[in-house]
Amino acid sequence: MPFEIEHEGKTIKVFTQEEVDQEVAGLKVTNENLKAEKKEISDKLAESKESYRVLEEAKAKAEGDNETLQRLADEREAEKRQAVEEERKKTADLLSIIKQEKEGNALNDLVTKHGAGGQKNEDLRDLLKARHKFNFDVESGTVTVEGNGINSIEDLEKSIIESGRYDAYLAGSGASGGGSAGSQGAGVTTKPFSEMNDAERIQLKQTNPAAFQAAMNKR
Repeated sequence: MPFEIEHEGKTIKVFTQEEVDQEVAGLKVTNENLKAEKKEISDKLAESKESYRVLEEAKAKAEGDNETLQRLADEREAEKRQAVEEERKKTADLLSIIKQEKEGNALNDLVTKHGAGGQKNEDLRDLLKARHKFNFDVESGTVTVEGNGINSIEDLEKSIIESGRYDAYLAGSGASGGGSAGSQGAGVTTKPFSEMNDAERIQLKQTNPAAFQAAMNKR
């Protein structure tokens, strides 16, 4: 049960989180019920309207009232066009939602895979979004990327790793130690470029640009 407190001369009811959750759940159920009732009423009205129209049509046919018959035919055709347009709009809205989700996921996947985390991920996401246009193709089910000479997700990923434009936002950019790219130990410099993972490539580029370029040239 909610309890009351006094605040600035006013009595305020305070609810627990559980009570709030229960209220929200109840409102959702009520909303769904209202939607169902609205649809039921709409269906009944449409059914009643068509029943009356059938009777009117039968009377017009018996009396040879072509004007009324034409009006009824026009009404039905207009309703069909409206139904088709409403369905088209619903489909377009759904596709728009799917496109935004797929495009956002593609961008987020790149940022999560290569970003250093936290605010750097946010900054990297903003940069990529500003410089490139992501587009989800419904027919192929794939996300394409355009802008700044980039033509695919693969091109963009390669640019993120190798171009140097995003190094400050990438994971591993500040790595050091015995296994780091610039060390004399078993670091990434002993590997062919093709065998390095993304973090190792980034480390190598940050700590030893010359070795990074040399490794790239040997690919």
